[in-house]
Amino acid sequence: MWLRGFSPGNAWHVFSLRFPHAETTTPSLLNSSPITRIAALLAFLAAPSLLLAQQSPTKKDELPHPKSLEEFQSAARKVLDTEHVPGAGIALVSNGQVLWCGGIGKADLSQNRNITCDTEFRVGSISKTFVSLALLKLEEEGRINLQSRLQDVAPEVLVRNPWESTNPVRITNLLEHTAGFDDMALREVYNTKDSPNISILQVLQRFQNPQNVRWQPSTRSAYSNPDYGIAGYLVEKIGGQPWTSYIRTNILAPLDVPIGDFDLTPQNRPLLAQGYQRPDGKAVQPVAYKEIYLRPAGDMKASPGELAKLVQFFLRRGATNEKQLLKPDAIARMEFPQTPLSARNGLRLGYGLANYTEVKGGVVTHGHDGGIDGFISTYRYMPEQNWGYVVLLNADFSRKALDDLNQLAIDFLSKDFPKPQPPVPQLSAAELKKFTGFYAARAPRNQLIAFMTDLLDNTRVRLKNGQLTLAGMFSAPKPLIPAGKNLFRNEKDPEATVAFFPNASGQMCLAAAGGTSYAERINPIWPYARLFLLALCGFFLATSLLYAIFWILLWLLRRLKEVKHLRVRVVPFFATLALIISFFCGGKSIDTLGAFGLWSLLFFLGTIAFAALSLVGLYLAVTVPRDEIHAAIRIHSLLVSLAACLVTIFLAHYHLLALRLWAS
Repeated sequence: MWLRGFSPGNAWHVFSLRFPHAETTTPSLLNSSPITRIAALLAFLAAPSLLLAQQSPTKKDELPHPKSLEEFQSAARKVLDTEHVPGAGIALVSNGQVLWCGGIGKADLSQNRNITCDTEFRVGSISKTFVSLALLKLEEEGRINLQSRLQDVAPEVLVRNPWESTNPVRITNLLEHTAGFDDMALREVYNTKDSPNISILQVLQRFQNPQNVRWQPSTRSAYSNPDYGIAGYLVEKIGGQPWTSYIRTNILAPLDVPIGDFDLTPQNRPLLAQGYQRPDGKAVQPVAYKEIYLRPAGDMKASPGELAKLVQFFLRRGATNEKQLLKPDAIARMEFPQTPLSARNGLRLGYGLANYTEVKGGVVTHGHDGGIDGFISTYRYMPEQNWGYVVLLNADFSRKALDDLNQLAIDFLSKDFPKPQPPVPQLSAAELKKFTGFYAARAPRNQLIAFMTDLLDNTRVRLKNGQLTLAGMFSAPKPLIPAGKNLFRNEKDPEATVAFFPNASGQMCLAAAGGTSYAERINPIWPYARLFLLALCGFFLATSLLYAIFWILLWLLRRLKEVKHLRVRVVPFFATLALIISFFCGGKSIDTLGAFGLWSLLFFLGTIAFAALSLVGLYLAVTVPRDEIHAAIRIHSLLVSLAACLVTIFLAHYHLLALRLWAS
């Protein structure tokens, strides 16, 4: 939802409940929900060819290189038309001044209302930037220390941290997503029952599971919206007033943001664009405004003109038009992570205090992405070159549109600046060899879909012709260029984007900015064997469906007479059918995410039925008298039942069996 989510190759980012960065937080929440990803597993099981899903990306259509504002506007309009996006609000800042702020397309198709510089958008996880600024403001006032232990500042927020004595959760961990928390529970997404102004403390105390620390804090980054729910509560507790009021008075007002707000107000409601989705790739449809529980993490409304002021604020290193709101050191601290192991081992890029620093278009930029039902957004800036931009879309179904507009804006604004390449240190083959191996991601964003990370978010590092290469499990390798003793970059990157380092147990780890945030080197046999077994299981389960078609034809032709032990054939088929129906029901329950309903109940019962039928099928295939059934039929039923039992074990291992979606 209001996340980060755009990084390719990271399974959780692929899930992205909505993006921040990718925030892959992906397409829409509905199109990228945990249930949809679970359903994708079924397709994966049924189609072994999907093992090649990590193949090299196809070549993108070449975008133009705009040299003038008119060329940029023309290219942007073409992107929106091609992707069928209703409209975009855009602001370009050059030399610290707004070069252009306006809109392309429609804010509301039914009303034929155009997007302007003042059109308000739901900006999703960009909200986190304002919460972080509020805490930095409180720190400068001497009212809070961001290095403080969370349990010392807010003991009423229940946190289960097995490493509290040695690795406590500090406030900086919340802001950098290094606390080790899970992302929000399904029930914690949409607020369909309570007042929109339900207190954040009530939300945190009602949904406590995400605050279970999954690994040692300050070791790795995993995007977690509850981090910023807690941060918003700290603003409220320390600020002595509702968190929305504190941000409105101390951050938005000095920035001269008069309409934008976390609340839906009489001032911003008529200016708010209509959000759109495109279910199943069909016609563009309006999406209803949905209230959310973790409002500090993603409920801000703002216009391109208002976010342009935020960009200028960062370019001016904390100064507004009237005063120095935050010290330059505080802005610099926002822009770079400090708590994860990767940062402590030389990797500058990553998620700072609600501010990503990453390479885009060959340039190091800072900013944040956002996404919520019907909207995706981004702002980026480059202080060394004094430019930045804002892109807000009132549609959540085209990540490509946002990517292309990002590329166009960066290309246009940076066209007059050189893109120097850093010197390349010379490392010996022996020095490079120690980094080679197979790395498995160990920082899933959401534990519910950790199986996606375990299955697909793995990286191979090899030494070829004296050069390190990096690849996914099945993708083509790409060269890594040394940028330090343990730091590497891609060919066109201006600084290191990949770091290798040992963890506390001495195990070699890998972190990639904009990609896998933390991976540990392991033996590759089991990851490949697991994929092979699942693909094989999918094949056998699929054959039971094909076999059923054959039975039905025989039945229609009245050839199924006096068939003995029909249940040996039928039970494995019904097990497969139960699995398919389960995930179909899970997908249908998306509209009532986290709530009890018919579809979520059928998903729960269906997975139980699948497990039971799998075991019964195996028992029947093993115990049937061999002289009373054809050997081929018995062996096929045995193989299908074994495959179903293996899938049952897989689902049980990842807590997907008998999963109560309404309680998750």
